[in-house]
Amino acid sequence: MSKLKPEKLSVEFRKGITDTEPIIPRRYTLTHSDITAELFLTIGLIYAYDKVDKNIRDEVLGEWMKKDEHYIYYVYLHVDGKLGFKESAIRNYIFRRELPLALEAIRYGDRKFFNAHLELDESPIMVSFISVNPRLNKVENWGTFSNYDITNPNKKRGFHENKYLLDVKIGDVTGDKIPDKISLYGIKKAPSEIFADNITVVIEDGRTHKVETIAPKFNSGYDAKIFLGDFTKDKINDIKLSIDSGGSGGYGFFYVYSFKNNYFKEIFNFDNYNKKYKYTVDYASLYKVDVANITLDKLFILDISYKGRGYLSQYYSEDGKLKKPLQGEVLGLGALVSLVNNEKLNYYDLLAFQRIIGTSNSDTLGYIQNLLSWDGEKFASSRMLAAVPGTNLISHTLKNTIRHY
Repeated sequence: MSKLKPEKLSVEFRKGITDTEPIIPRRYTLTHSDITAELFLTIGLIYAYDKVDKNIRDEVLGEWMKKDEHYIYYVYLHVDGKLGFKESAIRNYIFRRELPLALEAIRYGDRKFFNAHLELDESPIMVSFISVNPRLNKVENWGTFSNYDITNPNKKRGFHENKYLLDVKIGDVTGDKIPDKISLYGIKKAPSEIFADNITVVIEDGRTHKVETIAPKFNSGYDAKIFLGDFTKDKINDIKLSIDSGGSGGYGFFYVYSFKNNYFKEIFNFDNYNKKYKYTVDYASLYKVDVANITLDKLFILDISYKGRGYLSQYYSEDGKLKKPLQGEVLGLGALVSLVNNEKLNYYDLLAFQRIIGTSNSDTLGYIQNLLSWDGEKFASSRMLAAVPGTNLISHTLKNTIRHY
Protein backbone atom coordinates (compact mmCIF):
# COMPACT_ATOMS: atom_id res chain seq x y z
CA MET A 1 0.00 0.00 0.00
CA SER A 2 1.06 3.60 -0.58
CA LYS A 3 2.44 5.56 2.35
CA LEU A 4 0.89 8.76 1.01
CA LYS A 5 -2.21 10.05 2.80
CA PRO A 6 -3.88 12.51 0.39
CA GLU A 7 -5.57 14.37 3.24
CA LYS A 8 -2.11 15.31 4.51
CA LEU A 9 -1.12 16.94 1.20
CA SER A 10 -1.66 20.62 0.37
CA VAL A 11 -1.08 21.91 -3.17
CA GLU A 12 -0.50 25.50 -4.34
CA PHE A 13 -0.36 26.62 -8.00
CA ARG A 14 1.50 29.89 -8.38
CA LYS A 15 1.13 32.63 -11.02
CA GLY A 16 1.63 31.45 -14.59
CA ILE A 17 0.80 27.82 -13.77
CA THR A 18 -2.51 26.03 -14.32
CA ASP A 19 -3.39 22.49 -13.38
CA THR A 20 -2.53 21.35 -16.96
CA GLU A 21 -0.01 23.85 -18.42
CA PRO A 22 2.81 24.55 -19.10
CA ILE A 23 5.21 21.59 -19.14
CA ILE A 24 8.32 23.79 -19.31
CA PRO A 25 8.95 25.68 -17.14
CA ARG A 26 7.12 23.78 -14.41
CA ARG A 27 8.99 23.52 -11.12
CA TYR A 28 7.98 21.70 -7.95
CA THR A 29 8.93 22.49 -4.36
CA LEU A 30 7.92 19.88 -1.77
CA THR A 31 8.33 20.63 1.93
CA HIS A 32 6.90 19.05 5.07
CA SER A 33 6.16 19.51 8.75
CA ASP A 34 7.89 17.16 11.19
CA ILE A 35 5.20 17.92 13.78
CA THR A 36 2.01 17.28 11.79
CA ALA A 37 3.49 15.07 9.01
CA GLU A 38 1.80 17.36 6.48
CA LEU A 39 3.24 17.77 2.98
CA PHE A 40 3.22 21.06 1.08
CA LEU A 41 3.59 21.01 -2.71
CA THR A 42 4.14 24.30 -4.53
CA ILE A 43 4.12 24.31 -8.34
CA GLY A 44 5.40 27.41 -10.13
CA LEU A 45 7.52 28.87 -12.88
CA ILE A 46 10.36 29.13 -10.34
CA TYR A 47 11.10 27.24 -7.14
CA ALA A 48 9.33 28.39 -3.97
CA TYR A 49 12.43 29.23 -1.98
CA ASP A 50 10.24 31.20 0.42
CA LYS A 51 8.91 27.83 1.60
CA VAL A 52 12.39 26.37 2.11
CA ASP A 53 14.08 26.24 5.53
CA LYS A 54 17.63 27.35 4.68
CA ASN A 55 18.98 25.87 7.91
CA ILE A 56 17.66 22.37 7.21
CA ARG A 57 17.48 22.11 3.38
CA ASP A 58 15.34 18.97 3.42
CA GLU A 59 13.10 20.09 0.58
CA VAL A 60 12.60 18.12 -2.64
CA LEU A 61 13.01 20.20 -5.80
CA GLY A 62 12.01 18.98 -9.26
CA GLU A 63 11.49 20.23 -12.79
CA TRP A 64 10.70 19.05 -16.30
CA MET A 65 13.37 19.26 -18.99
CA LYS A 66 13.48 18.13 -22.60
CA LYS A 67 16.29 16.18 -24.20
CA ASP A 68 15.97 15.74 -27.96
CA GLU A 69 12.26 14.83 -28.30
CA HIS A 70 11.83 13.28 -24.85
CA TYR A 71 10.90 14.73 -21.47
CA ILE A 72 12.86 13.94 -18.32
CA TYR A 73 11.96 14.83 -14.74
CA TYR A 74 14.92 15.96 -12.64
CA VAL A 75 14.96 15.88 -8.84
CA TYR A 76 17.53 17.74 -6.70
CA LEU A 77 18.32 16.78 -3.09
CA HIS A 78 20.81 18.56 -0.83
CA VAL A 79 22.40 15.67 1.06
CA ASP A 80 25.03 17.53 3.08
CA GLY A 81 24.24 18.76 6.58
CA LYS A 82 26.14 21.15 8.82
CA LEU A 83 27.80 18.53 11.03
CA GLY A 84 29.99 16.86 8.43
CA PHE A 85 30.13 13.41 6.90
CA LYS A 86 28.21 11.57 9.63
CA GLU A 87 25.17 13.82 9.28
CA SER A 88 25.38 13.67 5.47
CA ALA A 89 25.28 9.86 5.57
CA ILE A 90 22.19 9.95 7.80
CA ARG A 91 20.48 12.54 5.60
CA ASN A 92 21.29 10.45 2.53
CA TYR A 93 19.58 7.46 4.15
CA ILE A 94 16.51 9.53 5.09
CA PHE A 95 16.19 11.05 1.61
CA ARG A 96 16.29 7.58 0.04
CA ARG A 97 13.76 6.23 2.51
CA GLU A 98 11.29 9.08 2.00
CA LEU A 99 11.76 9.79 -1.71
CA PRO A 100 9.08 7.30 -2.88
CA LEU A 101 6.57 9.16 -0.69
CA ALA A 102 7.69 12.49 -2.17
CA LEU A 103 7.28 11.22 -5.73
CA GLU A 104 3.82 9.87 -4.91
CA ALA A 105 2.89 13.30 -3.50
CA ILE A 106 4.07 15.07 -6.67
CA ARG A 107 2.23 12.59 -8.94
CA TYR A 108 -0.99 12.83 -6.91
CA GLY A 109 -0.83 16.57 -6.30
CA ASP A 110 -0.44 17.31 -10.02
CA ARG A 111 -2.65 14.46 -11.27
CA LYS A 112 -4.73 16.62 -13.65
CA PHE A 113 -1.50 17.67 -15.35
CA PHE A 114 -0.43 14.05 -15.80
CA ASN A 115 -3.88 13.11 -17.11
CA ALA A 116 -3.53 15.87 -19.69
CA HIS A 117 -0.06 14.69 -20.73
CA LEU A 118 -0.20 10.91 -20.49
CA GLU A 119 3.24 10.44 -22.03
CA LEU A 120 4.86 12.08 -19.00
CA ASP A 121 3.86 9.11 -16.83
CA GLU A 122 6.52 7.10 -18.68
CA SER A 123 9.23 9.74 -18.62
CA PRO A 124 12.34 8.81 -16.59
CA ILE A 125 12.93 10.35 -13.18
CA MET A 126 16.58 11.29 -12.66
CA VAL A 127 17.55 12.06 -9.07
CA SER A 128 20.65 14.13 -8.16
CA PHE A 129 21.96 13.47 -4.66
CA ILE A 130 24.09 16.61 -4.21
CA SER A 131 27.08 16.31 -1.86
CA VAL A 132 30.73 17.31 -1.63
CA ASN A 133 31.41 13.70 -0.66
CA PRO A 134 32.02 11.75 -3.90
CA ARG A 135 30.53 8.60 -2.31
CA LEU A 136 27.21 10.36 -1.79
CA ASN A 137 27.22 12.66 -4.83
CA LYS A 138 25.23 10.58 -7.32
CA VAL A 139 22.73 10.73 -10.16
CA GLU A 140 20.30 7.81 -10.28
CA ASN A 141 17.33 6.65 -12.32
CA TRP A 142 14.27 6.18 -10.06
CA GLY A 143 11.87 4.82 -12.65
CA THR A 144 8.85 6.70 -13.99
CA PHE A 145 5.83 8.42 -12.43
CA SER A 146 3.70 5.43 -13.39
CA ASN A 147 5.54 3.66 -10.55
CA TYR A 148 4.20 6.23 -8.07
CA ASP A 149 0.59 6.71 -9.25
CA ILE A 150 -1.63 5.92 -6.23
CA THR A 151 -4.79 6.66 -8.26
CA ASN A 152 -4.19 3.53 -10.36
CA PRO A 153 -5.28 0.36 -8.48
CA ASN A 154 -3.05 -1.67 -10.82
CA LYS A 155 -0.03 0.57 -10.33
CA LYS A 156 3.39 -0.96 -10.78
CA ARG A 157 5.67 -1.72 -7.86
CA GLY A 158 7.71 1.30 -6.81
CA PHE A 159 11.03 1.44 -8.64
CA HIS A 160 13.10 1.47 -5.44
CA GLU A 161 10.78 -0.71 -3.38
CA ASN A 162 12.86 -3.50 -1.80
CA LYS A 163 15.74 -2.64 -4.11
CA TYR A 164 19.12 -3.87 -2.93
CA LEU A 165 22.72 -3.52 -4.05
CA LEU A 166 23.86 -6.98 -5.20
CA ASP A 167 27.40 -6.22 -6.34
CA VAL A 168 29.67 -3.30 -7.20
CA LYS A 169 32.95 -2.98 -9.10
CA ILE A 170 35.25 -0.04 -9.88
CA GLY A 171 37.11 0.22 -13.19
CA ASP A 172 37.43 2.18 -16.42
CA VAL A 173 34.73 0.95 -18.81
CA THR A 174 34.46 4.13 -20.93
CA GLY A 175 38.11 4.34 -22.01
CA ASP A 176 38.90 7.80 -20.56
CA LYS A 177 41.38 6.36 -18.00
CA ILE A 178 39.13 7.47 -15.12
CA PRO A 179 37.62 4.70 -12.94
CA ASP A 180 33.86 4.28 -13.27
CA LYS A 181 31.44 2.70 -10.79
CA ILE A 182 29.45 -0.29 -11.97
CA SER A 183 26.70 -1.40 -9.59
CA LEU A 184 24.24 -4.26 -9.74
CA TYR A 185 20.79 -3.82 -8.21
CA GLY A 186 17.86 -6.18 -7.79
CA ILE A 187 14.50 -6.37 -6.05
CA LYS A 188 14.34 -8.84 -3.14
CA LYS A 189 11.68 -9.63 -0.56
CA ALA A 190 14.21 -9.23 2.25
CA PRO A 191 17.95 -8.55 2.61
CA SER A 192 18.58 -12.21 3.49
CA GLU A 193 16.90 -13.48 0.29
CA ILE A 194 19.27 -14.90 -2.32
CA PHE A 195 16.78 -14.60 -5.20
CA ALA A 196 16.50 -11.22 -6.94
CA ASP A 197 14.16 -9.91 -9.61
CA ASN A 198 14.45 -6.94 -11.98
CA ILE A 199 18.26 -7.17 -11.91
CA THR A 200 19.78 -4.02 -13.38
CA VAL A 201 23.33 -2.87 -14.16
CA VAL A 202 23.96 0.79 -13.28
CA ILE A 203 27.03 2.55 -14.73
CA GLU A 204 28.18 5.83 -13.18
CA ASP A 205 30.72 7.67 -15.34
CA GLY A 206 33.68 8.58 -13.13
CA ARG A 207 34.32 11.82 -15.00
CA THR A 208 30.83 13.22 -15.61
CA HIS A 209 28.91 11.24 -12.94
CA LYS A 210 26.19 10.62 -15.52
CA VAL A 211 24.32 7.38 -14.99
CA GLU A 212 23.29 4.76 -17.53
CA THR A 213 21.32 1.58 -16.83
CA ILE A 214 21.28 -1.82 -18.53
CA ALA A 215 18.30 -4.13 -18.03
CA PRO A 216 18.97 -7.61 -19.47
CA LYS A 217 16.07 -9.59 -20.94
CA PHE A 218 16.55 -12.44 -18.45
CA ASN A 219 16.88 -10.53 -15.19
CA SER A 220 15.75 -12.85 -12.38
CA GLY A 221 17.80 -15.43 -10.51
CA TYR A 222 20.34 -16.19 -7.83
CA ASP A 223 23.86 -15.03 -6.94
CA ALA A 224 23.94 -12.25 -9.53
CA LYS A 225 27.40 -10.71 -9.91
CA ILE A 226 29.52 -8.64 -12.25
CA PHE A 227 33.12 -8.96 -13.44
CA LEU A 228 35.23 -6.31 -15.15
CA GLY A 229 37.87 -7.38 -17.65
CA ASP A 230 39.20 -6.60 -21.12
CA PHE A 231 37.69 -9.23 -23.41
CA THR A 232 37.90 -7.21 -26.65
CA LYS A 233 41.65 -6.46 -26.44
CA ASP A 234 41.24 -2.68 -26.59
CA LYS A 235 42.70 -2.05 -23.10
CA ILE A 236 39.25 -1.04 -21.80
CA ASN A 237 37.28 -3.06 -19.28
CA ASP A 238 34.13 -4.81 -20.45
CA ILE A 239 31.29 -5.82 -18.11
CA LYS A 240 30.35 -9.45 -17.60
CA LEU A 241 27.03 -10.18 -15.86
CA SER A 242 26.33 -13.65 -14.43
CA ILE A 243 23.02 -14.88 -12.96
CA ASP A 244 22.29 -18.40 -11.71
CA SER A 245 18.83 -19.47 -12.88
CA GLY A 246 18.41 -21.75 -9.87
CA GLY A 247 16.89 -24.48 -12.03
CA SER A 248 17.71 -28.15 -11.66
CA GLY A 249 19.50 -28.11 -15.00
CA GLY A 250 22.19 -25.79 -13.67
CA TYR A 251 21.54 -23.15 -16.30
CA GLY A 252 22.92 -19.64 -16.09
CA PHE A 253 22.19 -16.27 -17.68
CA PHE A 254 25.34 -14.56 -18.95
CA TYR A 255 25.94 -11.27 -20.74
CA VAL A 256 29.03 -9.26 -21.67
CA TYR A 257 28.70 -5.54 -22.40
CA SER A 258 31.08 -2.99 -23.87
CA PHE A 259 30.66 0.65 -22.80
CA LYS A 260 33.56 2.18 -24.73
CA ASN A 261 33.17 5.95 -25.25
CA ASN A 262 29.85 5.74 -23.34
CA TYR A 263 28.38 3.69 -26.17
CA PHE A 264 26.56 0.59 -24.97
CA LYS A 265 27.00 -2.62 -26.96
CA GLU A 266 26.05 -6.18 -26.05
CA ILE A 267 28.92 -8.43 -27.18
CA PHE A 268 27.85 -11.72 -25.62
CA ASN A 269 24.39 -13.12 -24.94
CA PHE A 270 23.93 -16.60 -23.46
CA ASP A 271 20.63 -17.15 -25.29
CA ASN A 272 22.22 -16.45 -28.66
CA TYR A 273 25.11 -18.72 -27.73
CA ASN A 274 22.78 -21.60 -26.86
CA LYS A 275 20.98 -21.19 -30.19
CA LYS A 276 24.22 -21.04 -32.18
CA TYR A 277 25.92 -24.20 -30.90
CA LYS A 278 23.81 -27.26 -31.78
CA TYR A 279 24.53 -30.81 -30.55
CA THR A 280 23.36 -34.38 -30.92
CA VAL A 281 24.02 -37.02 -28.24
CA ASP A 282 23.64 -40.66 -29.36
CA TYR A 283 24.40 -43.82 -27.41
CA ALA A 284 26.53 -46.31 -29.38
CA SER A 285 27.59 -49.94 -28.90
CA LEU A 286 30.45 -50.98 -26.59
CA TYR A 287 29.40 -48.47 -23.93
CA LYS A 288 30.17 -45.39 -25.99
CA VAL A 289 28.27 -42.14 -26.45
CA ASP A 290 28.78 -39.98 -29.57
CA VAL A 291 28.53 -36.25 -28.87
CA ALA A 292 28.48 -34.21 -32.07
CA ASN A 293 28.72 -30.44 -32.38
CA ILE A 294 26.96 -29.69 -35.65
CA THR A 295 28.02 -26.03 -35.71
CA LEU A 296 31.76 -26.78 -35.64
CA ASP A 297 31.58 -30.22 -37.26
CA LYS A 298 33.24 -31.93 -34.30
CA LEU A 299 32.68 -35.39 -32.81
CA PHE A 300 33.51 -36.48 -29.25
CA ILE A 301 33.29 -40.13 -28.15
CA LEU A 302 32.67 -40.73 -24.45
CA ASP A 303 33.42 -44.05 -22.76
CA ILE A 304 30.71 -44.71 -20.14
CA SER A 305 31.76 -48.23 -19.18
CA TYR A 306 32.60 -46.91 -15.71
CA LYS A 307 28.88 -46.39 -15.06
CA GLY A 308 28.49 -49.90 -13.69
CA ARG A 309 26.38 -52.95 -14.41
CA GLY A 310 23.16 -51.61 -12.94
CA TYR A 311 23.20 -48.62 -15.28
CA LEU A 312 24.57 -50.29 -18.43
CA SER A 313 22.32 -53.36 -18.32
CA GLN A 314 19.30 -51.09 -18.90
CA TYR A 315 20.53 -50.15 -22.37
CA TYR A 316 23.08 -52.78 -23.45
CA SER A 317 22.95 -56.53 -24.04
CA GLU A 318 25.68 -58.77 -22.59
CA ASP A 319 27.84 -58.47 -25.71
CA GLY A 320 27.87 -54.63 -25.42
CA LYS A 321 25.37 -53.97 -28.16
CA LEU A 322 22.81 -51.21 -27.73
CA LYS A 323 19.33 -52.66 -27.19
CA LYS A 324 17.59 -49.77 -28.99
CA PRO A 325 18.44 -46.24 -30.20
CA LEU A 326 18.93 -43.88 -27.28
CA GLN A 327 19.65 -40.16 -27.15
CA GLY A 328 20.97 -37.78 -24.55
CA GLU A 329 21.32 -34.00 -24.59
CA VAL A 330 23.75 -31.12 -24.16
CA LEU A 331 22.15 -28.61 -21.82
CA GLY A 332 22.32 -24.84 -22.10
CA LEU A 333 25.21 -22.78 -20.83
CA GLY A 334 25.85 -23.55 -17.16
CA ALA A 335 29.01 -21.55 -16.45
CA LEU A 336 31.02 -18.85 -18.20
CA VAL A 337 34.50 -18.47 -16.70
CA SER A 338 36.86 -15.55 -17.34
CA LEU A 339 40.35 -16.80 -18.20
CA VAL A 340 43.48 -14.68 -18.53
CA ASN A 341 44.64 -14.78 -22.15
CA ASN A 342 47.67 -12.52 -21.71
CA GLU A 343 48.90 -11.81 -18.18
CA LYS A 344 51.09 -8.90 -19.28
CA LEU A 345 48.30 -7.13 -21.15
CA ASN A 346 45.41 -8.39 -18.97
CA TYR A 347 43.36 -9.79 -21.85
CA TYR A 348 40.63 -12.31 -21.03
CA ASP A 349 39.00 -15.18 -22.86
CA LEU A 350 35.73 -16.91 -21.94
CA LEU A 351 35.47 -20.61 -21.12
CA ALA A 352 31.91 -21.86 -21.62
CA PHE A 353 30.70 -25.01 -19.83
CA GLN A 354 27.68 -27.12 -20.84
CA ARG A 355 26.62 -30.35 -19.17
CA ILE A 356 26.15 -33.53 -21.23
CA ILE A 357 23.33 -35.66 -19.86
CA GLY A 358 22.00 -39.10 -20.68
CA THR A 359 18.49 -40.35 -20.06
CA SER A 360 17.66 -37.87 -17.29
CA ASN A 361 18.79 -34.54 -15.91
CA SER A 362 20.57 -36.29 -13.02
CA ASP A 363 22.53 -38.54 -15.41
CA THR A 364 25.69 -36.49 -16.08
CA LEU A 365 27.92 -38.01 -18.77
CA GLY A 366 30.43 -35.20 -19.12
CA TYR A 367 30.95 -31.55 -19.96
CA ILE A 368 31.52 -29.51 -23.10
CA GLN A 369 34.26 -26.89 -22.63
CA ASN A 370 34.36 -24.21 -25.30
CA LEU A 371 37.14 -21.61 -25.22
CA LEU A 372 35.91 -18.34 -26.73
CA SER A 373 38.32 -15.63 -27.91
CA TRP A 374 37.60 -12.20 -29.37
CA ASP A 375 38.40 -12.13 -33.10
CA GLY A 376 37.98 -8.37 -33.53
CA GLU A 377 34.23 -8.50 -34.12
CA LYS A 378 32.81 -11.31 -31.99
CA PHE A 379 33.61 -14.21 -29.68
CA ALA A 380 34.66 -17.26 -31.70
CA SER A 381 35.47 -20.79 -30.60
CA SER A 382 39.23 -21.31 -30.49
CA ARG A 383 39.15 -24.73 -28.81
CA MET A 384 36.35 -27.12 -27.89
CA LEU A 385 36.79 -30.16 -25.63
CA ALA A 386 34.60 -32.81 -24.04
CA ALA A 387 35.55 -33.71 -20.47
CA VAL A 388 34.35 -36.71 -18.46
CA PRO A 389 34.13 -37.06 -14.66
CA GLY A 390 37.06 -38.86 -13.08
CA THR A 391 36.68 -42.31 -11.50
CA ASN A 392 38.66 -44.32 -8.96
CA LEU A 393 41.57 -46.39 -10.26
CA ILE A 394 39.69 -49.55 -9.32
CA SER A 395 37.21 -48.74 -12.11
CA HIS A 396 39.75 -50.10 -14.64
CA THR A 397 39.32 -53.58 -13.19
CA LEU A 398 35.55 -53.07 -13.02
CA LYS A 399 35.52 -52.03 -16.68
CA ASN A 400 37.09 -55.31 -17.79
CA THR A 401 34.63 -57.25 -15.60
CA ILE A 402 31.65 -55.51 -17.16
CA ARG A 403 32.82 -56.33 -20.66
CA HIS A 404 32.72 -60.05 -19.85
CA TYR A 405 29.59 -60.37 -17.72
